[in-house]
Amino acid sequence: MRLKQPIHPSRTIQQCLSQSQTRMAITRLAPTAMSVKRWQTTAQPEKTVEKKEYSNVTKKVVYGLARMLGYYSTGSTAIRASHDLYRICAEHSEANKDFFIEACNLPDNFQSWFSVTQLHVWMLMVRLRGEKNGKLYIQELVNRLFDDAEHKMRSHGITQQRMINSYIKDLLAQFHGGVVAYDEGMCKDDPVLAAALWR
Repeated sequence: MRLKQPIHPSRTIQQCLSQSQTRMAITRLAPTAMSVKRWQTTAQPEKTVEKKEYSNVTKKVVYGLARMLGYYSTGSTAIRASHDLYRICAEHSEANKDFFIEACNLPDNFQSWFSVTQLHVWMLMVRLRGEKNGKLYIQELVNRLFDDAEHKMRSHGITQQRMINSYIKDLLAQFHGGVVAYDEGMCKDDPVLAAALWR
């Protein structure tokens, strides 16, 4: 029987004992040839690896090369930041999924996921519009949304690129329409924004 969680030095004694007692109870209930293996562990002896400190010259050379190759350029920074920003939007959509399905009566499907995630992305877009390079960050954020949408389509078994492109084109039109409607609702009054949210 392989351990799912190897014993780690930072775990408390109580955690180790409770895991050990659980394994022993399981092997007592079903004594088989696996009970002989229960003492085998995947935990490796702890090796002490010294963290290597780099000299200041090495650090300067590496940072200089990174700057020369464009790692710190506005575009590269926007791409890296957009991954984190989109991840936060996606996490909020998933964390509140029960609310949207049960309280708001949205069906549990791809279209509902896209609408809710689009709403979170739009709220972040509104915030980014006031930033110095906001357009670049917004574009990269929208790129992450559509990358995720394509990934979800492929994970649901749609493999033909022509079909995916057709769906993405429809989603893009829906996205632009939603952004315009949300912006109009934000500029006018609450009933207009509510109508945009519930359409």
